[in-house]
Amino acid sequence: MQQEAQKGDALDPQQNAELDQTEQVARLTQLLGAEQHKSEEYLDLLRRTQADFINYKRRTGQEQNEERTSAQVAVLDQILPVLDDLGRALQSAPPELADQPWVQGILLVARRLMSVLEQLGVRQVGRAGEKFDPRWHEALTMQPQSDMPEGTILQVTRPGYALGERVIRPAQVIVAGSA
Repeated sequence: MQQEAQKGDALDPQQNAELDQTEQVARLTQLLGAEQHKSEEYLDLLRRTQADFINYKRRTGQEQNEERTSAQVAVLDQILPVLDDLGRALQSAPPELADQPWVQGILLVARRLMSVLEQLGVRQVGRAGEKFDPRWHEALTMQPQSDMPEGTILQVTRPGYALGERVIRPAQVIVAGSA
């Protein structure tokens, strides 16, 4: 140590100052590099956190939409039998009573209920003449039919309903088979 001190003493004051400045510059450069590295790590962490938050918001939005749709489907599943009963009541009403106010009232209620369902995005699926699709239709029987292409719906025994692309209840149908 004494030798180092003697070496330092041996240097003139200008060389000593340059050596101190060089050491300070090296040390500051090293500190700057470390701080820049920390800064890059923090920036990377911030970006990942932002991406995670965006994904979280998107995922929770999708989950809320799915839950909302599931709740709507559950309620609609309970309402559809009432609509079926209204339809059967109107079909079984004798033609001579069709002009009666109570029959007209039932007809009005059925139309209003269908209108509300349509406003909610519910649509009826399964019509005679459509091509059978197992996603939307439930085949009850197949009837041999020579004048209709195989797989064509001949009759709808119970209409089906869908909310958007989600089936609430498939249509029960009778399908044309090969003759």
